[in-house]
Amino acid sequence: MNKRIESLIEQLLAEQRRTNELLSLLIESLADEEDDDGQPFVATHLDGTPV
Repeated sequence: MNKRIESLIEQLLAEQRRTNELLSLLIESLADEEDDDGQPFVATHLDGTPV
């Protein structure tokens, strides 16, 4: 494979790894988040029924 193409693929993979890491950190922080009243977040559908 062309060296330029290999380099571009490696760069893309590195960016994807960084993006995945950031998304993972975001998901973890959202999972740890609580409402303003100190109660854990309860997920609901738009009509208010629990998920």
